Amino acid sequence: MPYRNALHNQDSGVNFRNIILFGVLIATFLAFPSRPSVAASDINSDIENQVKSTIEETYRSRVPDSRTKVTVNPTNRTLSLTPCNHSLAIDLPFASGERITAKVSCSSPRPWSLFVTARVEQFIDVVTAARPIPRNSKIQAAALTLTEQNVTRLRGDYFTRLQDVAGQTARTPIDNGEVITPRSLEATLAVRRGDQVTLEALKGSLVIRTKGIAQEDGHLNQQIDVKNLRSGRELRGTVTGPGTVRMD
Repeated sequence: MPYRNALHNQDSGVNFRNIILFGVLIATFLAFPSRPSVAASDINSDIENQVKSTIEETYRSRVPDSRTKVTVNPTNRTLSLTPCNHSLAIDLPFASGERITAKVSCSSPRPWSLFVTARVEQFIDVVTAARPIPRNSKIQAAALTLTEQNVTRLRGDYFTRLQDVAGQTARTPIDNGEVITPRSLEATLAVRRGDQVTLEALKGSLVIRTKGIAQEDGHLNQQIDVKNLRSGRELRGTVTGPGTVRMD
């Protein structure tokens, strides 16, 4: 009996020590708050960096000489995202303007997707008025200059070469410093009535040219009547450039 009691007491002591040790380990674990995993942080940073690179490449491919700045809004760090075992798929449904949303997705090992927003600024030199330009006036080269503009904030098209605007007519009054757009200009006539023009006709791989007289004004790609000087016949053709009409 004493032997058996001794064994029982020894077993109880061992169990008690194990319980104390386990309690110490639990207390130590609880003393230190849990931290977000480094892997989760890396995933979010990787997403933001890849979205930024994709947006920069997309915008620069359209305007190669631009200075592009992309600011990606931080992703939600509380999301539990499984690391992707292949390249992330990044889709830009509406890749234009100052505000842009990218869809980021991963198909394996565990599919997930999320949307990331960003702000884009794209700077390039565009044609602006160096002084006020009156309506219906012919625009002189001296009245133009190039200034750097954030084109993501501009509405509509713009010009990047002075020679594309010089010599055209202002359709509306243009203020000093204003960005000049196609809407600011009168549609320029490529051919005027009474002008001698070159008539072009295609026959196979050959281009046959002769002279004619425009019977009406014509803009680029507009159909007009012309008179063939050699035959005296009136024909209809399409204006393809200044002083040039292609026979249809």
